[in-house]
Amino acid sequence: MSERPPAADPDELAAQVEAVADVLYGLTPDEFSDARDQFIKQARDQKNQPLARELARLRKPTQSAWLVNQLWRDQREVIEQLFQLSSELSQAQAQASGAALRELTAQRRQLENALLQQAVGLARQKGVHVSDSVAREAQETLGAALALPEVADEVRSGHLVKPATYAGFGTPSTAAPVKTAPREPIDLAAIQRARAARATERSAEAAAAPKETEDDAASRRAAEEAARRAREEREEQERRRAAERRLQEARAVASSAEADLVRAERSLATADQRQHDLRQQLETLREQLRRVEADVQTAEAAAADAQGARDRAESALGEARQAVSEAEAELHGG
Repeated sequence: MSERPPAADPDELAAQVEAVADVLYGLTPDEFSDARDQFIKQARDQKNQPLARELARLRKPTQSAWLVNQLWRDQREVIEQLFQLSSELSQAQAQASGAALRELTAQRRQLENALLQQAVGLARQKGVHVSDSVAREAQETLGAALALPEVADEVRSGHLVKPATYAGFGTPSTAAPVKTAPREPIDLAAIQRARAARATERSAEAAAAPKETEDDAASRRAAEEAARRAREEREEQERRRAAERRLQEARAVASSAEADLVRAERSLATADQRQHDLRQQLETLREQLRRVEADVQTAEAAAADAQGARDRAESALGEARQAVSEAEAELHGG
């Protein structure tokens, strides 16, 4: 009985599937199925059954989904700016800011139009004609991505399978992300050879592909210019909002300082009045003290005079009593 191979690393398998998907979803829809089947065959030849099963789950994109995938590969910075505008639009709606809503809506429309023109130019370079209905589906998918985070994540993956729509309610149908559940070991040789072969093919295709036309160049420049203006306008808005916040904070601090100053001035006036009243009371008490001290001195002088008079009276009394005693003695003796 043969030994069972060890379980494969889920992260490694997911990375391999992601690498193949990046190659497949970069192809035109007409090339997708044959290329996927070739990758599946190579995986099976290398006994990579988990990889073969996961690759078989990859679905051919519709033309509009393919168009959005190409747009993400070529203009992801501009698309991210579009997503950022959507977030700012939501904030403006929540804050009921009419001026900001109008300005941001105009920026969003400008970016969407520039992106759609660029997408048509990218498709033309790969020999794919984009009909009005396909362009409309691609534009509706971008609109759904602005409203629904799960659609935005699908767009960011670059592996969108079918278009999405959003009418203000519900959730649009989108391709489900690939789930991986590996159970067997994986050989990287097949995928590496396939990727190298595809890189060679893409180089040849790029050399044979039509050169960028003036319209394509103009669309690309328009998208870049729209992205630059949108970025500059957002930066200016952020600077203005920051300046307004600083102004409001400074006004609040100044208002608080003015209130503190009023309270301090009132406290100072109260303290000055209290000091004045106490000084008046002190002066009154000092005057009273001077009068009392004068009265004390007068009373002391009067007391001293009275004491002298008493002493003299007492001395006179003693002398008078002595004289009486002597007179009585003389009277009785005679």
